[in-house]
Formats: sequence, structure tokens, C-alpha cells
Amino acid sequence: MSGRLLNCLQRAAPLMNCHLLVPNLFWPAAAGAEPYRDLEVPSLQTLLARGRRTRTGGGSLERWLAGAFGLPDDLPLAPFALRGDGGKPGDRCWMHADPIHLRVHGDRLILADASSFSITADEAREFVEALNSHFAAEGVLFVAPSPQRWFLRLATEPRMRAIPTAEMAGRSIEPFLPSGEDGAHWRRFFNEAQMVLHGHARNEARGALPVNSVWLWGAGRTRPLTSAYDVVWSDHPLPAGLAMASSAAMRPLPDAGASLLQETSFKTPLIVATSLPATAYGDLAGWRDAITALERTWFAPLLAGLKNAALETLTLHGLGSDYGVTAVVSRGDLWRFWRLKRPLQAYANAKAD
Repeated sequence: MSGRLLNCLQRAAPLMNCHLLVPNLFWPAAAGAEPYRDLEVPSLQTLLARGRRTRTGGGSLERWLAGAFGLPDDLPLAPFALRGDGGKPGDRCWMHADPIHLRVHGDRLILADASSFSITADEAREFVEALNSHFAAEGVLFVAPSPQRWFLRLATEPRMRAIPTAEMAGRSIEPFLPSGEDGAHWRRFFNEAQMVLHGHARNEARGALPVNSVWLWGAGRTRPLTSAYDVVWSDHPLPAGLAMASSAAMRPLPDAGASLLQETSFKTPLIVATSLPATAYGDLAGWRDAITALERTWFAPLLAGLKNAALETLTLHGLGSDYGVTAVVSRGDLWRFWRLKRPLQAYANAKAD
């Protein structure tokens, strides 16, 4: 198909109002300008320069998605993530029980999540079997649909407060242990799980960091959801499960934005690009490589889609642990040439406009 014919077909079809969600786009404020030094991402910089920007608070992928799909602040996300991972939550209550490594640092325990170490399917199976054996009398069940993502089935919904594992990366656990009416019970449960895993033979044989605890959060039951999006493109289980529980279609994330622009049957897609590594672990080189790849595969094609009228608007949701930026860009906004591109750190620190 010629480029001219494709452009005509795109003009005839309803134009897309596309949303692109990018977790870990910005580093913590304490890192200053150094992570962005000499970083060339011209399409991203153009979108941020020409768009109508709003500065947002810091937040994780999980917290943003909960708000976008109308879920409450206690983030009852586990049954949706389980469904996106191929599980069947049914009408039971489920909680995240993510495998983690706890490192002693002075008088503190610092959490590392499964993005910072590897777990094989056999290891996950044996760890889960040990936990299920120990907690059999409590009427709970651990499952591991993915080696890096574990879940806990509960008899009743816990009255506790906890935050997502992704928000705990690199932090001391003490201020964030389960709290609320049932907090004491779940702190005991957490400690016992830590003892079971710490002494497990598999950890003795591992060449990687030991899996010596689980992080408990996100308890709830599945429910019908509403969505502002008619399709979700993602390879992450949580947005997949949320889409399945709503009216939105679910599609695997393509390798690049150019192929998505040829899809004309949806008007309000949400693209969830989760390839940027967590900034909490300080992998600056990995993050810079990943954002350069996003420039090539997503930012540049979507900017081109605005220019050739395949898109009506693009809304970029860039997240960071301390702050984020939402930029709404229309085709007309691209003519605001007086809004010159600036280095990426300028947008990390900019106020709304």
C-alpha cells in the first residue's frame, strides 16, 4: 500500500485520540540533572515542548492505572493482575505476594523487587510449595502464574493498608509494613514467610540474590470496571487484566508505534510502555538505552502520526517517583514553533503551563 493511499484511508477513518503511559520516565528529584545530561530524544522533547503540559505528583504504574479505571485508593489490584497473568480469580479475594529480596543496611531492611534478580519457574514452584505447607492451617493459598509474580488467595478481605511493591524498590520497609485493623496479623504473616524463605534450600543454591520474603499488598475481589479507553495495548498483566474487566479491548503491545497507527478500528487507545527500568536501582546506562529505544519505537512514530493526521491528539503520561508530566498534543500544537525544544531535565522540573 502506498504512503499516499494509507494517508487517505487514515483521514477517512475516525482519528485516534491516543494515550501513551510511560512509567519511570523521570528520575527522583534528588538525582538532579545528571541522568538527562546530553540525552538526545528529539521527538519526546518536541512533544513536551509543543504540548499543553500539566505537572502531576509522583506515582507508580499501579497507582496511575487504579485511578484511570476508577478503583479506590487502597489499590485492590491483585485479582486483575492475576487475570492478566492467565489466572482465574473468580469471586475470591486475592492479594499480591510478590517475591522480594531484603538486604540489611545498618538497622534497616531494604527491599529489592523481582525486576532486580532472576527466579526460575522451578524455584518459584518450590518456594510457593513451602509457603503453602507452612500456612496450610490459615486457609490461604499461594500461586505463581509467573516466577516473578506471586499471589495469595484469602478467605476474607483483609483490613490493612499497604503500598505497591514497585513503590517500595530501594526503600526501607519499616515505615511501610502492613497497618490498619488487621495490620498486626499481616506483619506476623510477613515475618513467618520471611523465615520460611530465608531457610529454604533453594536459596542456598541460588547464584542470584536470595528470595527471602514476599511483599503483601493490593488485596481485593474482581469487579466490573469502566474505561475511558476502547483498547489497551500492553504486555504487562495489570493493564491487560483491567482491560478484560472493562469494556476495553486488549491487544499485545506491538514492537513499534508505526504498526499501531495502521489500526483504524479504535478511537481512544491506551498504550502502556513499561520498558524503562526502575530508577530506584540506579541503572542509569540501562535507563538511557531504554529511553533511546522508546524514542525510536514510540515517540518518533507517534509524533509522525500527529504530523500526517493519523492521530487527532496524543496525550503523554510520563511518570516518576517524585513527579510526573501529562502533555496533551494536537496536530495544531505542532505549529507552536516558538515553544523551542529544551533538554529533558527542563520538563522534569517545569511547572504546568
